[in-house]
Amino acid sequence: MDITEWYMVALAGILAFSIVASRLIRLARTIRKYFLNHVFYPYIHRYLRGSKHITRFNAILIVVFWVGNILCSTIGVKDVLELARRSALLSTINLIPVLLGAHMNIIVSYYGIRLPTYTRIHACIGIVAVIEGLVHTVAISSLQKPNLKIQSDAAGLTAAITTAIILLSSVASIRRYIYEAFSKLHLILAAIAVGSIYIHCPSKQLWAPPVVYLFTAVCLHILISLVRFFYILYRNIKHKRPLNRATMRTLTYKRLHAREIQVSDAIHVHVRLSRPWRPRAGQYIYLCIPGVNYTSFMQLHPFYVSWWYYDADGNHFLVLLVQKRRGFTKDLFSYTSDSLSHEDGRRALIEGPYGKELDLGSYDTVILFATGIGIAAQLPYVRRLLERYRTFEVETQRIALFWEIESELHVAWVADMMDELLEKDTDKILDIQLFVLGKYISIETRPGDIVRIGKRIDVNYRPMDPESLIRKQTESRKGRIVVSLCTNNETNDKIREIVRRIRDKSIDFKELEFRP
Repeated sequence: MDITEWYMVALAGILAFSIVASRLIRLARTIRKYFLNHVFYPYIHRYLRGSKHITRFNAILIVVFWVGNILCSTIGVKDVLELARRSALLSTINLIPVLLGAHMNIIVSYYGIRLPTYTRIHACIGIVAVIEGLVHTVAISSLQKPNLKIQSDAAGLTAAITTAIILLSSVASIRRYIYEAFSKLHLILAAIAVGSIYIHCPSKQLWAPPVVYLFTAVCLHILISLVRFFYILYRNIKHKRPLNRATMRTLTYKRLHAREIQVSDAIHVHVRLSRPWRPRAGQYIYLCIPGVNYTSFMQLHPFYVSWWYYDADGNHFLVLLVQKRRGFTKDLFSYTSDSLSHEDGRRALIEGPYGKELDLGSYDTVILFATGIGIAAQLPYVRRLLERYRTFEVETQRIALFWEIESELHVAWVADMMDELLEKDTDKILDIQLFVLGKYISIETRPGDIVRIGKRIDVNYRPMDPESLIRKQTESRKGRIVVSLCTNNETNDKIREIVRRIRDKSIDFKELEFRP
């Protein structure tokens, strides 16, 4: 076999190894504990990873992938022409997984791969494909000067420039600032690059490399796009049922002996479903509400399903907790209402649900951490555990929820939901503690104070201390313990290291699919 074909086999082997390695976690306790504490949980040093959160396990896979590409690009290469040919073939092979696209939630959810992990895989393979394409361009240019009057040479230069723009525009700081424009530009540039590469290919025979690789990549992309399209149609249209409708509702902080305070940085979006499903914890949807702004009809934004309910007419509703940021979420606030009527809502399009529910019910003690808007992802887990506890479907005997917020007003985001959870908790297995960093409502409140609000909710006016909380929950507990996170990066790093250090307990560590 040609070395590029060996590379294709090796790439498949790496993917198979990552799947097998994840399964090995369940085989032996000793190996599992060592693997988790020293490979799977720890991040590599921040000077190596920068702002990215890359574990040692991910780093090993990345290094193996890069080394494999370097070896396949250089072994047996005798001249510059062979280097150019080899790098071109490897680049087109790498385009196959890249052109599946970053929006692969159907497959990602099915296999239980975390969304950030898949995004990182997509970016890593894409960077290598671009670099190999540029190596090909430089190598060929060193042999002969490109003649832009020749269609093949002009197409090759176009492909090189286009892929370089894709690489530069994918820088995190740029991508976050122009996310909506980036997502559309990314797709257009990718299409231009693929078309240019095809024109640049010396042979147009369908089953000959590299055309066969391009053909495979394009077919897979079309297939995935069609699956997404029909899934969206199925989820949004049902015979004799009204279309999905979204109602934006304002939130207020309720006080017993004082006026209510309106919350200005978050709202609830109630989505009436045309085709209901049975919601699970950990699920999220992509929401599109045409008419919110000039481009909202082609924007899809992910939100965790925070709550769900049926109204008196039997309509099924999802509740999304939306925090005001830039763009789409900010514009939603212009359509908020205090009314409980859903007739004033706007037509909505949803994609999903995606996300695989974490198996928390097999643990005796479940410890949940959230910061800010991350509470939207943790509440459904508490609800599901309490519901299954009442029907004896789980082993859980203790649930502890710790939530850190920037302002005391943020309690209003989920106050009603927490009250419902406490009503379901007839055996009092649920402990809820809030940690307020600042912006206290009462001028008499001082840092370090502890106040109880509602039913069994303790409000601590101080930063959260994850280590003391985890140790307190684990010291007198027997059986299996799990720590689940939907937190900011700083808190995530702290808790990950704390769990790794506690070796005398059977503690597992789980992160939710993404952080809203």
